[in-house]
Amino acid sequence: MHLENVNEFCYLGSIIQDDSSCDKDIRARLGKANGVFGRLTKIWRDNGLSVLTKIRLYKALVLSTQLYGAETWSLCVINTKKLEAAHHRWQRKILKISWKDMISNKVVRERTGQDTLESIIRECRLRWFGHAYRIDFNRIARQALDWIPLDFKKKDLDLLGLTWDEALDLTKNHSEWRDCTAQCAFTARGRTEV
Repeated sequence: MHLENVNEFCYLGSIIQDDSSCDKDIRARLGKANGVFGRLTKIWRDNGLSVLTKIRLYKALVLSTQLYGAETWSLCVINTKKLEAAHHRWQRKILKISWKDMISNKVVRERTGQDTLESIIRECRLRWFGHAYRIDFNRIARQALDWIPLDFKKKDLDLLGLTWDEALDLTKNHSEWRDCTAQCAFTARGRTEV
C-alpha cells in the first residue's frame, strides 16, 4: 500500500498542515463563521429581539463555528488580530454600532458581555487541557501531555500563576479546574483591554 505525502489535509473539519501552521484552518473557520453570521442578518436586524437573545445565538452559532478546534491553534499576533477584528465587527453589527460612532471595542464588549477572543480561546485551551489530563493514560491525547519540549512556554498557566505540577493537580477536580479556567479569562481581561 502506497501512502501519498501531502502538505495539508482536512481531518474532522480542521485543516492540518505539515508545517504545523494553523493559518489556513483559521482562514477557513473565519470564512465559515462569516457565512453563518451573514445568514442570520434578519435576526441581527430584528428590533423585537433583545441583545441578550442575539448574543446567545451569536455564541451558539457563530462563535462555535469560528472556534471549532481552536484549543489546538498556536496563534501568532496576525491571526489573533484577524480573529479579534471579526469578533468585534460582528458584535458591532449586532448592536448596530458603526465605526463612525467612535465607540471602543472595550465598550462594545461590555455591552454584549463578551470577552476578547484571545481570552475565550485561552479558556478553551485550558478546558481541553483539564479534559485531556483526566482521561485514561493509555489514550494518545493523554500521553501527548507528558511530551513537552524543554523550551515550551506555558503562557496560559503563567497567567494564572500556576506551575505545570500545580495545574495537573487542579485538573483532577473537574469543578475546581472549570473555576480556574474561568478565572484565567477574567485575569486576562484586564491585561488585554483595547
